[in-house]
Amino acid sequence: MRFAKRLAALAAAVTLGAAPPADPLAAAAAANGHPALVHVRGTTSRAFEGRRITETLDQQGSTRLFRRCVAEVCSGSWFDGRRRWALGLNDVPLPDEDAALPARRTLTAITSFAFAEPAFRAAGGSVEPAGRDAWLVRARGGDALIARLDPLTHLLRSVATERGREIERYRRYVRADGAAFALERRGELEELSLETAVALPEPLQPPAGAAVAFSGDGAAALGAEGVPIVPCTLGGRDVRCLLDTGATPSAVVLPLAEALGLEPRGELEIAGFSRFATGFVETGPLTLGAARFARARFAVIPAVSAARFDVVVGADLLGEVRLVLDRARGRAEIAAPRGGPHDGAVALRFADGVPRVDVTLDGRPSSALFDSGDASVVSLGYAEYRQGPQWPVVDRVRAAGVAGSVDAFVVTIPDVRLGPIALGAARATVNRTQLGAHVGAGIWTKCVVELDESAAALGCTPR
Repeated sequence: MRFAKRLAALAAAVTLGAAPPADPLAAAAAANGHPALVHVRGTTSRAFEGRRITETLDQQGSTRLFRRCVAEVCSGSWFDGRRRWALGLNDVPLPDEDAALPARRTLTAITSFAFAEPAFRAAGGSVEPAGRDAWLVRARGGDALIARLDPLTHLLRSVATERGREIERYRRYVRADGAAFALERRGELEELSLETAVALPEPLQPPAGAAVAFSGDGAAALGAEGVPIVPCTLGGRDVRCLLDTGATPSAVVLPLAEALGLEPRGELEIAGFSRFATGFVETGPLTLGAARFARARFAVIPAVSAARFDVVVGADLLGEVRLVLDRARGRAEIAAPRGGPHDGAVALRFADGVPRVDVTLDGRPSSALFDSGDASVVSLGYAEYRQGPQWPVVDRVRAAGVAGSVDAFVVTIPDVRLGPIALGAARATVNRTQLGAHVGAGIWTKCVVELDESAAALGCTPR
């Protein structure tokens, strides 16, 4: 009888037309609880040498936020699906140099299962079968990677290159609001072992950074020093701010922290000509040109006799403003970023939270830190100077910074170019402890400088 019923059911299916098979991508997304639609936060915490280390990973679709906090000092990264941004003490997103960016674009879409949702293909991504329970995935502007799923559960087990080399493995899944989330991620681009995961009701958003508002024209008088120091206020006090793109995080000198009644906390390391450990303070408001930061965190540093300033406004806070330095007029402008491309500007890259720019030194290409806290047009480490052509020494000086001072010598480089912009001959400082080349505030003797970190642009308009 049962056999007769099955035959009758088969005949009915042939007569009426069998239903099409379910979309395997949709089935995989459903089996995983559609994690691309859920904001999930994974967390781990451990003690190390008496300090509490906490790591969190927030994921929703192709966006990803990672933070690592040690004794209240946090760093991390934000990924918006297209590019990665570095985060420092003030949580200001700065564009981050990332050689693995094309792979990361696709990997993030795979780990969140965004690749299995129709919106991924509608946005320019592609998905093709690559064997049993495997998919060849390519995000828009990304590398092609193979996502390999478990044949029974449809959970992501590993990711491989297009040629089949495994680069990531995923284990220890938990469910957060029904969405599958891997606590263990091991490989070349992700290396995490989390303990718990929860779903959050609000959508994942980029970090807000230090809150800033703008009013007025932003003009500020430049001091007579060889680096940009301008009047500003912090906590209601009139102080002097050094605008230092080569510094991160921002900082206050110890006498000012004491005058404001602030007790340092946390632990972080400051590097310059030497290294030292310090804490940070949180205070505000900081008023700088047209910018007003309601509150910000500052490392605490010793006072520097070589240049009189009270506050170092570093790359983290400068990432929220547009800065124009006109040495000839003795004027700086600190205003809101313009947004969009800057005609004629040189592209900046960011590494470790500070901006870098391409330079050519007497025909030799180099990547340099743009360091407005350096009074030179160009400065070099001794190792880079030794690579040649070893221009003749024309003077000997002592280079001073926040973390000490060192003996240095001066050479003349016959031809310096900032990107495509010809600066002509320039004096360069060489010291033994510096790593790599710097382009310093001294370029303001050649041009009007405009920095817009949020647009990753450095302008140098010849006079």
